[in-house]
Amino acid sequence: MLYKADIREVTIKDLEALKDNQIPESHTLDYKREFPTDRDGRLSLAADVVAFANTRGGDLIIGVDESEGCIRNFVPISLNDRDAALLGLQSALTDLVEPKIPGIHLAAISMGSGFIVVVRTPASFQAPHRVRKSSIFYARTSTGIDPMDITTLRSAFLQNSTAIEKAKAFRAKRIEEMHLRPLPVPLPKRALGVLHVLPMASIFGTTSFEIEALHSIAQSVRPPLAHGYGQRVNLDGVMSYCGVDELVSYTQVFRDGSLESIMPVQSDRDDIAWVGEFENALRQGHHVHLTTALQNLGLDGPTFLMLSFVNIGGKPLEPPNSTIAAITGGTATVPGYYKDLLLPEMLIESFVSSSPEIYGPLFDLVWNAAGRKSRPKRP
Repeated sequence: MLYKADIREVTIKDLEALKDNQIPESHTLDYKREFPTDRDGRLSLAADVVAFANTRGGDLIIGVDESEGCIRNFVPISLNDRDAALLGLQSALTDLVEPKIPGIHLAAISMGSGFIVVVRTPASFQAPHRVRKSSIFYARTSTGIDPMDITTLRSAFLQNSTAIEKAKAFRAKRIEEMHLRPLPVPLPKRALGVLHVLPMASIFGTTSFEIEALHSIAQSVRPPLAHGYGQRVNLDGVMSYCGVDELVSYTQVFRDGSLESIMPVQSDRDDIAWVGEFENALRQGHHVHLTTALQNLGLDGPTFLMLSFVNIGGKPLEPPNSTIAAITGGTATVPGYYKDLLLPEMLIESFVSSSPEIYGPLFDLVWNAAGRKSRPKRP
């Protein structure tokens, strides 16, 4: 597999390095000569993509002659309309594979009078996949693709439920640690909003990044509602934080690419948990910083989104003299038995391409817990 996390950064030099160093086909790398334009060719390519998705993911390089699994020559592909050709192939792969594989990306690198096409397929956590109307599930080997056996199929089918349990356990551990030991940086002892963004690849331990790479990512991640901010290396990875004596907010970039953002939702002036301020922070730029971070880490694909509020039990969500409180006959208050409010996890097909609208249903749930049908309408 090409080492570039972002397929858009792949260059001719990266491709030539595969040839010069005689890098062979492997579990995560395959070479093809012909760019598929007919149904049979696309069915064959779909089988290769499915095999990658069902195992470790990988890169398919199209436009090369290979010998004994290594590149012998480049054979650039003539594409009259590059964008249309890539879009057509992407659409075909979507139609030919079931269930759909999120996160497939294509790139065409100019070489001579044509292009070398790279098809990047992530390891899928909705596996197993197959070519539509086929009874065979393929897996990638070091030399090609083979049908999956019963044991491998059973493991693939069980993977989804395992992912949910791992995501829940990660969040529960992080929330528990906020009560048992100091946070990485001092936050006020008030109600806190906590957002966890867990890519599937991170959950299953298939990713691990060097500190230098994480530090570079953290530099571009502005914490919620922050203006000036800095970075700090820690045991978990790198933190981007705002504040000096008392922290305003922070975002932790974990070594596996997972993200955690925290900010207070309660001021020192009253007892109200202003949960809407967290949603505003996400809408006003923080969501873009998070999606960009995952994109730069090459972690597009299925992602768990988990919203929590710590120390929120017994806190009102609005002033007692608000209009809606007067109409409903009482202030919306989170019951005291919810010391921490851990909202249900949400699975996003592609967090990188998502919009801030995804958070709306989660914030509605906070108000549901306080006895309201939904959060107040945005002005």
